[in-house]
Amino acid sequence: MSTYRFLSAIIILVSILIVSGIAIMAYEKSLELSAAKISIENYKSKPVNALDPTISSGSSNNINASLIIPKIGVNGQIRSDTVNGYNTVYHFPESVDPGQSGECGLLSHRTKYSGLFGKIGTLKVGDKVIIIDYTNFKKYTYQVTSNGNDIRWDYKENPIQFETRGDARLMLITCYPPGRKQAAYICHCKLVSTTPIKSASSLTD
Repeated sequence: MSTYRFLSAIIILVSILIVSGIAIMAYEKSLELSAAKISIENYKSKPVNALDPTISSGSSNNINASLIIPKIGVNGQIRSDTVNGYNTVYHFPESVDPGQSGECGLLSHRTKYSGLFGKIGTLKVGDKVIIIDYTNFKKYTYQVTSNGNDIRWDYKENPIQFETRGDARLMLITCYPPGRKQAAYICHCKLVSTTPIKSASSLTD
């Protein structure tokens, strides 16, 4: 009888521990969810101009990487502080880094400065887009999955939001119509390969 009581007490204790653990995990998840909701609301409520990020972002943590689009002759430096520079592509700091799970957002001009995205409208599904990561010594090769189908006329009222999970994707963002900021034009790409950088000849192979 004492053995039965002892086993019952052990079972009850283990059950209490399991239930307590589940409750703690649920509480922590609810806190994370609340924090995420607050972050999204703050992001939506502050002044947003996705096509002129120098107004709302002053990040100086540049990514040591380049964007290469062979079909349209793009070879630009990726930066996180401004889009207003020669051969400059701006990385949205709220998006993921190149090659990571989720959506990496890159912005460049069509007509101003070097106009890197001047011919972005000519990209077709399957065209190659390359990011060279000089810090991690990797080459990320993406392919265009859609182009010209995603034009955000309400980008100021509904800020562009980037997924931070799922397959690695790339969003090339520019103004629309060319030279004007009436809408945000987005070309979508997906990561198809990641290879180490072994030599200079491997950068655009």
